[in-house]
Amino acid sequence: MSRFTLPRDVYYGKDSLAELKNLNGKKAVLVLGGGSMKRFGFVDKALGYLKEAGIETKLFENVEPDPSVETVMKGAEMMREFEPDWIISMGGGSPIDAAKAMWAFYEYPDVTFEELCIPFNFPKLRQKAKFAAIPTTSGTATEIAFTVIIPLSSWLLSKVVYVPYEAQNLYSPSAEAVNLPSVRVTTSLASL
Repeated sequence: MSRFTLPRDVYYGKDSLAELKNLNGKKAVLVLGGGSMKRFGFVDKALGYLKEAGIETKLFENVEPDPSVETVMKGAEMMREFEPDWIISMGGGSPIDAAKAMWAFYEYPDVTFEELCIPFNFPKLRQKAKFAAIPTTSGTATEIAFTVIIPLSSWLLSKVVYVPYEAQNLYSPSAEAVNLPSVRVTTSLASL
């Protein structure tokens, strides 16, 4: 038997980020990469919309390229302390992959990476939080995939982790982010 899973809702186009103000919840963790989304003002926009929704938000910043196990576990621990009902990731594949893995360990702290590596062998998510991805590149399609790549110590020892990912909402960035020349060049190269 085969299975094909995609997120439930995809919002795209101009002003799609504003859909964040329609989320229902009390607390969110916003997972970010290296800082470009902050520099270009997208984090402030997202925080403003979440504030409009009445959602208290904490940032988990500086997810490195090819996120480490340590980063994932640190983020999951922060989530267990803060207890968000939304996990939102903004950026490229690394922060989105890291956030999906953090989500799994937040909801099921005793699960192991080995258990996550068995396809379709994971309990249902969304027991504690829902997930939204805000992709800002067009390379890996992690925003619609249920897999996560987490290098255990090097790319030679990378694990493909299967998170039963069914996002409640998925938001694409406004056109300005994708049309930055540096983003067009790097995502085009990543796609090759």
